[in-house]
Amino acid sequence: MDEMKKHDCCNHGHACRGGGEKQNGFEMHSCCSTSRAHSCCSGSAPGFPIPVWLKLCASAAALALGFFLSKTNPHFNPLADPSWVAVVLCGLPIFMSARSLLEDGKIGAPTLVSLAVLAMVLLQFAIHFGADSPSGHSHGFVFAAGEIAFLMACGEALEERTVRRATDGVKRLAQLAPKTVLVKRGDGEPVEIPASELKVGEVVVLKPHTLAPCDGVVISGESTFDQSNFTGESMPVEKSLGDTVLAATTNLSGAVEIRATKVGGDSAAGKLAKLVEEAAGTRAPISRIANIWAGRLVVAALAISAGIFFGVKFAFGADTITALIRSATALVVFCPCAFVLATPAAIAAAIGNMSKSGIAVKSGAAVEELSKVDTVLFDKTGTLTRGEVSVASCIPLGIGERELLRLAATAEQMSEHPIAKAVLKRARELSVKPEESRSTQSTVGVGVRCQSESGKVEVAKISVFEKQISENAQAGKFAEDNADKTLAAVALNGKLAGLLAFSDEPRENAAQVVSELKSLGCAVEMLTGDNKAAALAAAEKIGIERTTYDASPETKLGKIAELKNARKTVCMCGDGVNDAPALAAADVSVALGKVGNDIAVENADITLLANDISAVPAIVKFSRSVMATIKTNMVISLVVSIAAIAAAAFGLLGPVAGALLHNVSSVTVVANSARLLQKKIGK
Repeated sequence: MDEMKKHDCCNHGHACRGGGEKQNGFEMHSCCSTSRAHSCCSGSAPGFPIPVWLKLCASAAALALGFFLSKTNPHFNPLADPSWVAVVLCGLPIFMSARSLLEDGKIGAPTLVSLAVLAMVLLQFAIHFGADSPSGHSHGFVFAAGEIAFLMACGEALEERTVRRATDGVKRLAQLAPKTVLVKRGDGEPVEIPASELKVGEVVVLKPHTLAPCDGVVISGESTFDQSNFTGESMPVEKSLGDTVLAATTNLSGAVEIRATKVGGDSAAGKLAKLVEEAAGTRAPISRIANIWAGRLVVAALAISAGIFFGVKFAFGADTITALIRSATALVVFCPCAFVLATPAAIAAAIGNMSKSGIAVKSGAAVEELSKVDTVLFDKTGTLTRGEVSVASCIPLGIGERELLRLAATAEQMSEHPIAKAVLKRARELSVKPEESRSTQSTVGVGVRCQSESGKVEVAKISVFEKQISENAQAGKFAEDNADKTLAAVALNGKLAGLLAFSDEPRENAAQVVSELKSLGCAVEMLTGDNKAAALAAAEKIGIERTTYDASPETKLGKIAELKNARKTVCMCGDGVNDAPALAAADVSVALGKVGNDIAVENADITLLANDISAVPAIVKFSRSVMATIKTNMVISLVVSIAAIAAAAFGLLGPVAGALLHNVSSVTVVANSARLLQKKIGK
């Protein structure tokens, strides 16, 4: 067992050995079949590896033949009924599933179905070997048993198909990678190799109208790429020198060369396919509640079935056979399959739909928590703003502008923060080369420092050097004139060397997003490390009334804790880089990171791969639709079960009709959930 690893998506948490099949380098876990995890009456019995379509076709043919023989031959022997084929093929897996549950000390839906099928078979034997058979009763109980099992298998097959459709779209990403790739090796001439042999660092040649076999960075040429199958973006995206290309995206025009950065299952497409497969198999909290109640319903069904038997026999004076038939019918119709399927089918369909729209979801719990959200917290830079930070202006103190930029670039060259990228970009534009840095240290929400040839260089929030700024007239005037911008102080050996002002415009749709969230009943607040003036100026443009400025990671955590203590359900939206603690602390987190951002995918519950902030209110609205669908499914299941129980008790519903009605309710629940696959998110 030591070498075994467990996947949440595995049915009942059973261990699997991980070594799933690989498709073009993408590892897929065949043991993690979401359909099996969701099945009410599992049809995957040990020792019966029969394809579902073959099992159903053979059973249907056997039932049709049995029905024909019973109607055309008055001396037909029911023990020779071809319907036994359906009883064995469709019924035995249900019996195996029921036995497995009983071994674990549980009573589940398969238990009820097994008892109903067994009752039909025993009735047939009892009648055939001499039991009194009152007039009006059909002797075709083997046919009834076979049809019950067959209908259950049909319902399960439809459910599995719906769940499979939910994840197939993203799994196809793993299959889109080409079988062979062109790489430059040796003398620089492109050679064709199997995709499985591609290594990180190799140069891949992408011709027009070909698929990228890996994640990589453009090192030569420029083109447009279709990323719609990955991010949901309908418009092609231009790629040039330094831009990231994702596996399974299509090069539409010019030839480009990319240097492979991630191959196979490590690529963004491979990780997303695995993430969605595992997420569709996880359970939302409401699913656990449904399973608890389903267990109680099973016990109630057994009690009601027994009650119907004694009531019909002794209170109404009916014969034993009639009482048994009505009792067995009650077992069939009160089976909580539809109730159990209400949640997983809807969650799987929702996650499948979201993945097709470029929204990666880690678990069903995230969808449920998102539906409850009443407070949304936004980081500012890169989330509410474009994230295209640029150096707007600077003031050197006692040194030249190029020297100020050289010091800043020296400290920031190892950082991934948007401000660091802006500093390095400006330095490149002015051909300023940073010094070699050593002992680089970064304090989240404060700044970065390093040791260089010139000495100890530091780039930090202006509050760190507030005293020196107030004592310098030039610095004080610059800070006052640029109060609506993000400011950073540059220091050498502890002495203020200058100030940098950064600009970052709000996203065009930020104000609309905030307005839509408010219309959904959500309070919206901005948390930012920016100074008061810059934070309030941005908040005013966007339409946010509540803002926490000069916020460190600890401040953000404290704000989230305060809201949760006030019984608020909090959603934190950030860029997935500097907001990791806040993303982890919130009830549900959404990362608006650029495609391929591993930090965003790993830290957030939900990642918007297309980096489109308008998806935030859209997914809140969609998650509420998902929960409404689940609750509707539960109501359908309970209403049908209660009505059917009453009909069975008074003899208005027989075993076969009961099985049909039971599966109609299950199919209705699955079909209602399947609508979520086609529902446009945000509509």
